[in-house]
Amino acid sequence: MKYTAKVFFNEMPVAKILMIFVLTLQFGVLSAQLQEKPVLKLKIEGKHLFVEAMFPDNIRQFELRIESSRNTSISRFSSVSQFDPDSLNRKKFYNKTDHETWFPVIDINPEQGMEGVFVFKDNPTGTYTFGGPYFDDTHELKKQIIVPSGRLEHWENSLRVSSKQIEVEHFYLRKTYPVLLKEFRHDIDLLSEDWSGSVSIFIDGEDGPYEFARKTIAPENTAWKHDELEQLLGEGLSKKRLITSLEAVIDNGLRRQNLNPDSPTYGSFFTFYDLDARLHRSAYWLWGGSPIVKMVLDAIKIPEIASKYDTEELIQRMDAVGKLYLKYQVREENHPSRGSFLVIWLRSPSGYEKWVGTSDSGIMYKWALAPLFETTGDSAYVEAANFWNTEKGKLIEQHDILPHNYLYDINKFHKNILDETGWDPEGHSVFYKITGDENFKEVAKQYMDKHMPKFQNDNGLWNRSWSLEKNKAVPPLKMTRGTGWTMEGMLAMNEMFPNTIYLDYAIKIADQLVGNQNPDGSWNFVFDSREGDRTAIPTDKGTPLWSLLMYRLYETTNNVKYLESARKALTWCLENQYLGPDPEAIGSIVGRTNASMVGYRFYFDATCAYSTGFFGLAILKELEQQEKELNKN
Repeated sequence: MKYTAKVFFNEMPVAKILMIFVLTLQFGVLSAQLQEKPVLKLKIEGKHLFVEAMFPDNIRQFELRIESSRNTSISRFSSVSQFDPDSLNRKKFYNKTDHETWFPVIDINPEQGMEGVFVFKDNPTGTYTFGGPYFDDTHELKKQIIVPSGRLEHWENSLRVSSKQIEVEHFYLRKTYPVLLKEFRHDIDLLSEDWSGSVSIFIDGEDGPYEFARKTIAPENTAWKHDELEQLLGEGLSKKRLITSLEAVIDNGLRRQNLNPDSPTYGSFFTFYDLDARLHRSAYWLWGGSPIVKMVLDAIKIPEIASKYDTEELIQRMDAVGKLYLKYQVREENHPSRGSFLVIWLRSPSGYEKWVGTSDSGIMYKWALAPLFETTGDSAYVEAANFWNTEKGKLIEQHDILPHNYLYDINKFHKNILDETGWDPEGHSVFYKITGDENFKEVAKQYMDKHMPKFQNDNGLWNRSWSLEKNKAVPPLKMTRGTGWTMEGMLAMNEMFPNTIYLDYAIKIADQLVGNQNPDGSWNFVFDSREGDRTAIPTDKGTPLWSLLMYRLYETTNNVKYLESARKALTWCLENQYLGPDPEAIGSIVGRTNASMVGYRFYFDATCAYSTGFFGLAILKELEQQEKELNKN
C-alpha cells in the first residue's frame, strides 16, 4: 500500500502526533534562533581568542574543544630532517628502540580544569607516559586518553608510547562550562600571535556528545615581517640599527620564557625554537637561557631601550629565572655534587635523565645570578654562590679531576668530561669581583690546575673530552661553539690572574679563530673547515658567541684585530637576524646543523636561547665601544 501523509497520520496514535507537532515547533524555534544570530563566532586580537556562542533553551552545559593547527602533524623523536646527510643512519639508530615520543603543542594558556585529549588510530595496546621529563608514571593505552590540566606544559609536551606502531590521530584541549546565559562570551589567552586552528562546541545528546557548532581560523596569508629591521639591512653598525636590532633580540628572549605557573621549570627559557614544528622546545635545559638574563638587565640601562619597556616587570621576570635556579641547587648533605645546580634533563629515545652540572653551574652564576644580585641586591644569590664555591672546593680535593655531570637518578658521575667544562671559572670570576673573597680565586685555580693537564694543548685548544674510564683524551674537534666555552674560561681566569698563562692561551685560541673567520664575518660549525666539508656551515651559535668574546679580548689587549673580528661577526649576525615570516623566531638567528637542537631534531631549522643572549650582549658591547670612541673624539 502506498502511504500518504493522511494515511500515515490516521494510523498513528494521537500522542505521537502531538509529540511530532511539539518537536516540529521546537525545531522551528531553534532554527529561528540560529538564523537570528550565528551559533559560534571567533575573533583574534593580538594574543587573545574571543569566543562567542548562542545556545538554545534547555542547554545546561557544553564542552568547548580547541584544536591547534600546530598539531595537524605532531612531531616525534624519530622525525628525520630531509636535509640530514646521515638520514639513513639516523633512522637505524632510532629503530633500535621500540619506544616513540610524540611532542604535541599547546599554544594557548590552558585554564584551570582544561584537559588534554589524545585520540589514537585503531585500538592501540601498550603503555604510555605523559609529562616527561618531569613525570614517569606509566598507564595502559586506550583509544582515548585524558591528561589533567596540571600536567599540561606550554608549547612542547611529551607523550612516550611503548611502540612506534602506535599513531596519534589527533590531540585537542577541552573544558566543560555551564550555560548561565544563552549567549556565551569567553576570552582565551594565546601564546602566539599567529594562532590558527578550530574551536568546536559539543552538547550531550541521547547517544552521547555531538558536535553542535564548529569554526576554523585558517593561517593568515600575510607573512609577519619586521619591516623596520628589513629597511636597515646593509647599514652596518649604525646606532639606530643596533638599538632596533637589540629590541628585537629582547622581544625574542621574552617570547622564549616559560610563564606556565604549573610548570616545574616556571621562569626558565625554552632553549630552542623549532621552525619546522613551529614549537618552542626544551624548557628543561635550565642553563640554556642564562645569557638572556644579563642581556636584558644590561639593555634596560640604555635610555632608548628603557623607554620601550616596563623595566620593573622585566626585572621581575628575570628574577623568576634566578629563583628557579636557586630552587634546583643541590643541598643534600654529603651529596657528590652538592652546591651545583640541576642544569638539564637529557633527552634520549628511551626517556630523560637529570644531570647536575658541576661546571655548567658557573655559567648560570656568570650570566644570571650575578647580574640579578647587582640589579636586585638580593643576598640569596651571593649566599648560593658562596655555598657552591665552598662545596666545590671540597669536591675538587676528592677527585683527580672534577667530573662534569652527575647523573642524579642513577647516582653516579658521567664517565666523560667535555671541553665545555672550560667555562667553569666564569662563575668564580664574577663573584670574586662582587665579593672580593679570595676563596673564589683559589677554587677556580684548583679546578683549572687539575683540568688543564688533561685538556690543554700548546696551541690553546682543549681536547674534546677526557674519559675517566680509559684515562684518555679525545683530541680537539675545533667546534666553534665548544672552543668558545674554553675561551670563556681563559678570559675569566685572566680577570682573576691578569697577564699570566691564561691570557697567553686566550690569545692563541683567538688568533686561530681570526685566521679562519669567513669573509662575511661568520665562522663555520668547525672553525677551520673548508668548502665541501659537511661542517662548513655558518654557525648561528658560535658566531654571536665569538663576537662577544672578541669584544672582551679587545678590552683586555687593545689589539684592534680583535675589535675588527668582533665587528665583522656582529655585522653577520645583524644581516642574518631572522625577520619573518614566523613571529616566534623574529629577532634571533636561524641555524641548521647537526647540533641545531643538541641531541634531537638534527638538521631542522632552529633558533637557540643562548645564541639570542650572546647576540644581544655583543650588540651591547658595540654600543659601549661606540660611546667610548665618541667620548674620546
